[in-house]
Amino acid sequence: MGCCSGRCTLAFICGMQLVSVLERQVIDFLGYQWAPILTNFLHIIVVILGLFGTIQFRPRYVTGYAAWLVVWMTWNVFIICFYLEVGDLSRLVGFIYACYVVKLISEEEDSFDFIGGFDSYGYQGPQKTSHLQLQPMYM
Repeated sequence: MGCCSGRCTLAFICGMQLVSVLERQVIDFLGYQWAPILTNFLHIIVVILGLFGTIQFRPRYVTGYAAWLVVWMTWNVFIICFYLEVGDLSRLVGFIYACYVVKLISEEEDSFDFIGGFDSYGYQGPQKTSHLQLQPMYM
């Protein structure tokens, strides 16, 4: 095993990521930004697992670490584009997706079939007729 093997390099990268995330965590604590605090905490846990997997020869941990890095980089690129107002990321994404989900939910409700089905000649519920006459209330 050489001085600059893949394991040593990955352990160094994990260590540097851990230091930079801990610095970012301190800054987020100063600003009371709770969502970044939680995601940074999750990132710290995954980096520690990646470091452990590198040192202990655990390929599943290293694979999980690599998959998390793809998600982490995608999220960071999205946040950078969001704050730089690239495209219409600040307006359209959540509203359009919410409209799509409402459309899907309404289609599912319309397609629900009861036990007897929706027959035109099927069961008709009892008609409620009221023999009471409604009178206005005077105060």
